[in-house]
Amino acid sequence: MTITLMSFNLRCDKPDPGERQWRKRVGAIAKLIQHYHPDLLGTQEGKPNQIADLKALLPEYKFIGGDRTGTGLGEHCNILFNPEICQLQKTEDFYLSDTPEIPGSITPAWGNRLPRMVTWGTFLLGESQIPLTMLNTHLDHESAIARKNGADLINQIIAQDLAFSRENYLFITADFNANPHTPEREIFANNDRFQDVLSGYSLAEQYTYHEFTGKAWLAIDTIYCDSRCQLEKVKIDRQQWENVWPSDHFPVIATISIV
Repeated sequence: MTITLMSFNLRCDKPDPGERQWRKRVGAIAKLIQHYHPDLLGTQEGKPNQIADLKALLPEYKFIGGDRTGTGLGEHCNILFNPEICQLQKTEDFYLSDTPEIPGSITPAWGNRLPRMVTWGTFLLGESQIPLTMLNTHLDHESAIARKNGADLINQIIAQDLAFSRENYLFITADFNANPHTPEREIFANNDRFQDVLSGYSLAEQYTYHEFTGKAWLAIDTIYCDSRCQLEKVKIDRQQWENVWPSDHFPVIATISIV
């Protein structure tokens, strides 16, 4: 079975100038998503109004995930899925802290000012009912300690929680806020369950963060897919859509064969 996955930081709605404003970009984001038509899409930075706009423009998708504050008012790490292919079995959120079960929790010693989280969902795919679990996260943008500890926590939960059994194919989408070969990224690279869909490319070819310039210089977005899968193709979309940059990040799109 072949499926398409995408990871996309939407850029949170804030008082950006000109064509960087959310209302100027949202149509372009919807067109981009509809063009690639991923079966599963991990988004980062979506605020409630942005999620509502995308739900209206993308009725073919269903959305899962809460927000990082636990109030419903903060940024989300929503997963969008195609219900014609993906049958949702279970979804939960956990928080990147010493108390991952507490919404909005922060561990001060980690050095992050903002709470960070993971949304995950378990699905059965297609007529074959193939079990798949996808996690989506956004690691901290300021504290390397928080990024590493957050990545460690995700790895520990994957190893310990039955929801992430090796019977399920496992995927992670994220804005890691870290380049490849950093300690936080190596945590996933060294896990034998994963392969980085961009690892076959040079560092410059992996760049995704461009700050609305079109010229990226950080390789901080990727997809870790189950190591049992065959990577058919992968792309970083560096185009403008509807004559605007959809976000300050380029999305990563991967087509995977599950064997």
